[in-house]
Amino acid sequence: MTVLKDIMAIELFSGLKLINSKGDLQRVVEFVDISETPDIKDYISENTLLLTTAMSYKDNQHGLIQLIDELYSVNVAGLGIKLSRFLQKVDPEVIDYANKLQFPLIEIPYYWKLGSITHEIASYLADDENEKLNFALDLQQKMNKMIVNEYTIDKVIDQLSKLIKAPILLINPFLKIESESQYFRKNPRASNYYLKKFTDNFNSQSKKVDFDENEYAVYEVPAFNYFPYYIMILEIQKLTYPFSYLAIEQAVNVLSFAIYKEKRLIAQQQEDINQFFESLMKSKDSSPIDISQNPDFFKQYHLKHSNYYQVIICGVDREEGMENSIYLSERYQMTFAWLKEMLETIDDHISIYGLHNDFEFVILMQKKHENYIEYCKFLQKEYKKIFNSSLSFGIGNQVTDFKQISLSFIEANEVYDTHNNSYVKEFIEIYRSKNVEELLQLIPVDKLRPFVIYTLGPLAYPTQTKDKELKKTLKVYMENQCDITKTASLMYVHRNTVKYRINKCEELLKMDISNPKNSLDIRLAIFTSEHLTL
Repeated sequence: MTVLKDIMAIELFSGLKLINSKGDLQRVVEFVDISETPDIKDYISENTLLLTTAMSYKDNQHGLIQLIDELYSVNVAGLGIKLSRFLQKVDPEVIDYANKLQFPLIEIPYYWKLGSITHEIASYLADDENEKLNFALDLQQKMNKMIVNEYTIDKVIDQLSKLIKAPILLINPFLKIESESQYFRKNPRASNYYLKKFTDNFNSQSKKVDFDENEYAVYEVPAFNYFPYYIMILEIQKLTYPFSYLAIEQAVNVLSFAIYKEKRLIAQQQEDINQFFESLMKSKDSSPIDISQNPDFFKQYHLKHSNYYQVIICGVDREEGMENSIYLSERYQMTFAWLKEMLETIDDHISIYGLHNDFEFVILMQKKHENYIEYCKFLQKEYKKIFNSSLSFGIGNQVTDFKQISLSFIEANEVYDTHNNSYVKEFIEIYRSKNVEELLQLIPVDKLRPFVIYTLGPLAYPTQTKDKELKKTLKVYMENQCDITKTASLMYVHRNTVKYRINKCEELLKMDISNPKNSLDIRLAIFTSEHLTL
């Protein structure tokens, strides 16, 4: 990117002088042209340095004000005027107006013919662009070699910073520093300062950043379609020739591939870990490999020997019409990385695993955390800011033995699935053990009704008063551990009446009620007939 200041700094063009003191010499120059016609506005390209003798204005310099205004409106780089030909000097009112716009007026000395200086500037610009192109291609080649040599992202950022001689920050999709050049590692305060600059100017809807080019520049690194990274380069205006935006463009392209490649490798490695954990949870072997005897083996799967384990199922809530497989896949990968950053970095006794779908994850706590519910609420709040989606959590009970993790896993899955299948969103639910009624509700009606009728016979659903009294007596008798005296007292009848009724029940049911198995069947059958609609 060539600016007026670069051209005027060349010895060949040292005779060029700035006429108005407030003219902006940082304006970009891509082309140079000659014109003596006042209506040039309609035919000139932006970023053009226009050269003229101003002969059309020799008797009326006030017309230059309109010309300056029109050139400024189409983003012309500046106006070069050859004085001593038709104009000896520029009137103060013209200079004042140019200063007001900070539009540069350049004096072309008498010894330059406009044709000659136009040719020289055009040649300089062409050579300059070739040099910039060569620099950009060389930069791309060097970065490609880094990828071939399997440089890490940290090392790529460091080398790029050295090549362009500028500090660099790489910011991930969740607005955290992913990597930083040596300058920032030596100046952590600078890292925090510029990260805040970035987040303060980040638009979460457009995913764009407004920035001050005099201080830094930000470029999107599209390693992923929907969750871009960002590279921040400090003092970009001070970068020396032959640096150009083309060079940055090439660097961004290579960096995008490097990030994608590294993240895919990490994802593949994690997939092996996920499969091991899931197979462990589904294993029917109640005694898997003893973790206390094989800690190094389990360490590679992020499992530790502990007396505390608790499983949390974390899931991204369903959204209607969300069928974009690329988006879902990228969101899953980014959510996994985000959870690791939010959890594993605060405690290495927390491990994250992915499940075989696009929205569920396992959080395994291997150490007790008193405030984990509050932290789940915090995760829900922060996730919305980055992903514009919501999270829900199903929480299993804690266990003390590694061999029991699968129990906590089953509980967490069950409570999560129950609420998720009911289309509840943003829930945080802890598993509670089911009572008898809830367990019986899981059995199909066509299986329960025959059991009740087979066990209770005519007392299953009695219609006559006599049978209803028998069933009531049987129920109270069973609830009081077959204690005749207590049953008689609770029902306000004589002991002999209870004995008679129980004997009558045994005749009707054709079984010994005192038998433990029969007793259990009868209690379940009575409970089912009274509490469930069959």
